[in-house]
Amino acid sequence: MSNRDLSKIKQKLETQLQRLEERAQRIVARLSDPGSPDWEENAVIHEDDEVLTALSERADGDIQDIRLALKRIADGTYGTCVRCHSAIALTRLEALPFTANCVACAANG
Repeated sequence: MSNRDLSKIKQKLETQLQRLEERAQRIVARLSDPGSPDWEENAVIHEDDEVLTALSERADGDIQDIRLALKRIADGTYGTCVRCHSAIALTRLEALPFTANCVACAANG
C-alpha cells in the first residue's frame, strides 16, 4: 500500500470518527432528556429511546473499531490481518477502512 493510499484511508477514518463521536454525543444528550409529564407522550419517547440506545451501542462499537484502525496505522500494522497476518486487499480497506481481517478470515468468523 502506498503512502498516498494510507493517507487517504487515515483521513477517511478520522472524518468518520469525528462524525460518529458527534452523533454519539447527540444521542447521549437526547437520552438524557427527562421527557414530558404527559404519560402517552413519554411512552412514545421511551420507545424512541430503545432505538437511540441501539444506535448508540452501534456507534460506540464503530468508534472503537476506527480508533483501533488508527492505532494500527500509527504502529505500522495497518493493512495486515490480525488473525493470519497476511495483507488485506486495498479494495477491502477502501470499502471497510476499519477492518482488521482479510476476506478469508472474516468469512471464517
